[in-house]
Order: sequence, then structure tokens, then C-alpha cells
Amino acid sequence: MTLVLQFQIRPSYGRATFASGLSSEQPSSIRVILADDDALNRTVTKKLLEKLVCEVTAVSSEFECLSALSSAENSFRLLVLDIQMPEMDGFEVATRIRKIRSRSWPLIIAVTSSAEDNVWERCLQMGMNGMIR
Repeated sequence: MTLVLQFQIRPSYGRATFASGLSSEQPSSIRVILADDDALNRTVTKKLLEKLVCEVTAVSSEFECLSALSSAENSFRLLVLDIQMPEMDGFEVATRIRKIRSRSWPLIIAVTSSAEDNVWERCLQMGMNGMIR
């Protein structure tokens, strides 16, 4: 399985070369909240995001996620959100975030193991920007 994510925070004035594993410019990190109640999933996903030069704040509950996003000095650009959490599912979390934030900030990427056909449509309805199944 291969996951390719591209983030552009600000215009790039140079061109980086990653073919050899070396870069001609230092990529800037993107601040990410990772919300997943499963410790193993959280650890693995955090490591993958860090390899993509992300600065990851991992939380284990919906309430910790909302609290981190509402802090006065947050500058999170991306939320990776498990939609199957125990007390408040990811759909409810996304709805709450979209009530207080714009539809374009932060980007919300749903993570799910659900095989239901309508999950992506529901994610879109709740204001999510993407889904990893």
C-alpha cells in the first residue's frame, strides 16, 4: 500500500529533488492533529506523518481534539480524524469544528476501516476534505 500526500503551505520558489532521497531545500513542517482512540493506530500514523515532515500532536479522544483546536495559539493546518471513536464519532467532531471554523481550515481527513458505501458522501456532508480507508 502506498499513501501519497502533498501539502503546499506557501508558494515554492525553488525546486526540490527527492529522487535520490536528498533535497535541495528544507521542507517546512505542517502542524497536524491526529485524533485516534486506538494507541497502535495513533503511533503508526504519527510516525508516518512525521516522515512527511509533519509536526504531529496526537490525541486519544474527541474532547482532546476539540480542546487542542480551540486553544488560542493553535496553528494546526490538518486534522487526521478517526471517524469511529467511542463517545463522539468523527462526524460529530467535524460538524462542531465546521461551526466555529471555515470549511477550508483546518483540512479534515477522515480515517476509517468502514466498508459502508456511503461513508465518503457522509464525510463530505460533514465538511471533511478527504478520507483514508
